[in-house]
Amino acid sequence: MKLLWGICGSFCNHPTILQLLKKLTSEYDLDLQFVISEKCVQCDTRFGTSEQLIQSLELISHKKVFTSIVQAETVGPYSDFDAFVIAPCTASCLSRLAHGLYDHSVALCAKAMLRNQKPVILAIASNDILSTSSVNLFQLFQHKDIYVVPFYQDDPIRKPNSCISDFSLIYDTLYKAIEGQQIQPILIQKGKKDE
Repeated sequence: MKLLWGICGSFCNHPTILQLLKKLTSEYDLDLQFVISEKCVQCDTRFGTSEQLIQSLELISHKKVFTSIVQAETVGPYSDFDAFVIAPCTASCLSRLAHGLYDHSVALCAKAMLRNQKPVILAIASNDILSTSSVNLFQLFQHKDIYVVPFYQDDPIRKPNSCISDFSLIYDTLYKAIEGQQIQPILIQKGKKDE
């Protein structure tokens, strides 16, 4: 499967995503191309540097990571990617997609994939998805080519508006999305999966 994978600036989730990607590439025949948001390119954090992230992704894919909107534009109208996974997908990226703002490398790739009627899979990570950002997520639920990785409240006591997708369900969500189906249930309890 030829897969485009976008990474946004939910920096605390980058180590988990990198581990998952290593696992997925060992289990499945995936031809990966990564695109990262401008914030991922610009920011070094306690979770790692931008350079470390890019190097890790290039070791996984054996390809140069798209790090700019100019490179993202090459996805274009004749893309042969089977699907686009955005993981982690931040509230800022959700807002751009919901409002048609494509001034961002990951959002521009999503626009190209949706134009080609290819599935876009969102694995959300946001501290305000049950408040201000909820309108954007629920607006995107209505798009026939957008699919959401099941999510849960990650800390309902201290961060009651925060949700995160169960990243272990990304491949299952992708598999269903390729068939034109949204995996169910979408809202899960931590540690609970569809049985």
